[in-house]
Amino acid sequence: MMGESLKSERTIREYLLGRVSDETTLEGVEELLFTDEEFCSQVALMEDGLINDYVLGHLDKTDAASFRSTLAANQDRQAKLELTQALREKALARNVQPVAEKPSLLDSLRALFRQPKYAAAFAALLIAVLVAGLYLSRRNRPGEIDGGDELAQLQAIYGQERPTETRISQFGYAPLARLRGAPEERQSSRLRHIENSLIEATEKRPDERSHHALGVFYLTQQKYADAIREFESALKFSEGSAKIHNDLGAAYFERAKTSAREKRLEELAHALEEFTKATELDGNLLEALFNKSLALQEMGLPRQARESWTLYLQRDASSQWAEEARKNLSRLGAEQTRFRTDEQVLQDFLIAYRERDEARAQRIHNETKGLLRGASVPLQLSRRYLTAKQRGDGGEAQESLEALFYIGGFEQAQHSEFFFLS
Repeated sequence: MMGESLKSERTIREYLLGRVSDETTLEGVEELLFTDEEFCSQVALMEDGLINDYVLGHLDKTDAASFRSTLAANQDRQAKLELTQALREKALARNVQPVAEKPSLLDSLRALFRQPKYAAAFAALLIAVLVAGLYLSRRNRPGEIDGGDELAQLQAIYGQERPTETRISQFGYAPLARLRGAPEERQSSRLRHIENSLIEATEKRPDERSHHALGVFYLTQQKYADAIREFESALKFSEGSAKIHNDLGAAYFERAKTSAREKRLEELAHALEEFTKATELDGNLLEALFNKSLALQEMGLPRQARESWTLYLQRDASSQWAEEARKNLSRLGAEQTRFRTDEQVLQDFLIAYRERDEARAQRIHNETKGLLRGASVPLQLSRRYLTAKQRGDGGEAQESLEALFYIGGFEQAQHSEFFFLS
């Protein structure tokens, strides 16, 4: 059903006019362009018709404006438009006819092409031939590839599960693949084709884009040393690219998880350095800020990680990436509680209780109430109450008792639990 809807004339027209905003639909159309030659021909013919309608003024204002907005990023379409306009002007030019009793065949053809409908048909036919020629020439010249087509295929392959915990530049959201087996034969074939095309592109036209694209491919395949090499090559052409620095950091981060303990921190430090550089170059690059937060958390820097996750959520509060950020932030809080001493946990709770910071007090209680050890706040308050009574400290005993009732209020409100109130 999805495949049929993607091939509908309405969907293709919206795609050609640059008005497809749904990422799933956009990825589906682009994948078909790489895998379905019949669909490619259908799109090419519709594009020819769209250009022809624009030249003849048959598009309404909205469609014409959308069409014009696509030209700056599509040089092929711009060239075809200029050619169509030139052909039409040529066909409609009013040449003076020589006086003759009977027009020649050439004169008859000239008169025919002066009629707009025949001139437009001839232009469309010529454009179709040119498009076919361009398509075939590109298929036969892999060195012309700059990596964009291959990256689109790679994004489609990992559209359901992403291969890295870190965010790769320009890749959409997908849940992390927990278990990775051998890819299916069809997918393996596609991956080999992508790799070969990207390698050939770097050999024939080494530049920032080709090396970056090949580095991204190696990163998704867990070939981290190769990925790092390609990203560093790309940076030689564009040191100021935040996206390349981000992806280089991602390669270091992922490699750290497979490294020996003595090497792990060094790899994470490299990753953090690259993520920080990326955020300095582009403060709006959410991938880099997300990854920086991950690196800080992985390095055991809870305060800095908490601040970084909080900053991320201020800039992205509603995406699926934001949900992962919240889970990491929550996990960070639980880990902080787990590694504090029992006395530190109790003091943190008492400070929150005295300041009537109910949210913080409740969080500390919730993080420790399931622990069968001394960190549990109710257990510590009970011991504190008994110790205070023994030494005659009525104030501390009373505070401990009231704090227990305070916790009881949480449990009663949340879970209808009266244990702490009894």
